[in-house]
Amino acid sequence: MALIETGPTKSAPFIIEGIRGIGFDPADISYLIVTHIHLDHGGGAGTLVKEMPEAKVVVHEKGARHMVDPSKLVNSSKRVFGDFIDEWYGEVLPVEQDRIMPVKGGEIIDLGKGQRLQMIDSPGHSDHHICIYSEKEKGLFTGDAAGVYLSDSGGLIPTTPPPEFDPDVNVETIKGFLGLDLKLLLFSHFGVTEKVNQTLNTSIDWLMKWKDSVSGMMSKGLSQEVITEKFRADTREALGSDRGNELLYQWVIEHHIPMCAMGYLNYFKKKDL
Repeated sequence: MALIETGPTKSAPFIIEGIRGIGFDPADISYLIVTHIHLDHGGGAGTLVKEMPEAKVVVHEKGARHMVDPSKLVNSSKRVFGDFIDEWYGEVLPVEQDRIMPVKGGEIIDLGKGQRLQMIDSPGHSDHHICIYSEKEKGLFTGDAAGVYLSDSGGLIPTTPPPEFDPDVNVETIKGFLGLDLKLLLFSHFGVTEKVNQTLNTSIDWLMKWKDSVSGMMSKGLSQEVITEKFRADTREALGSDRGNELLYQWVIEHHIPMCAMGYLNYFKKKDL
């Protein structure tokens, strides 16, 4: 069996409870697959492996060392989010080197009974991102490569954090998904959709729209605060009155959108160096 995404450390008890709740033993998990090492996706791996003694932690080879020693990753996250990191995610425990299975894309994990998972190198959101294609269900576990999907409203919002986000690379990654035989997109945040091509094309449109907006605003010398407010306005317009979960909506507006703006600003500043 495989578990895709560990979530943060604070989610670990709920994941263990959920696995048992559907009739499985966490000790039977053979693979913990993280799409990338950001703390909301892989931060709980060091805690969960203690309950899954046979499990290998599958991670992009470019991010593997940060699973073994997460100190730089945690410090980088705190530079973006500050003290919210401890409140949201909890302590990040290291994963022993011999529990790590590094991948670079193209590998197949055969779980038996026709269930094969293909690892897909998926840079753009970060340079150590993989997506996972389920051959049996024709589903793609997207991580953060195609944004966050608000299943209550059907809204899609990009997720574009510093320091590695690159909109052009991200778009090429998503265009590659359009060539897969897909029936399902399974987002790490926060739902599933069968509207595959429509959703992927919406993601591409968002990424390019915000790139053009930020480029224009930076050429006029507008501040990060103004750019963030532009992103918020775009998000409110896109979601309209059908917000779905109000707490989730407020988190997107208050925390997610400022991070997205920082990602674009960092991208353009790196280009100017």
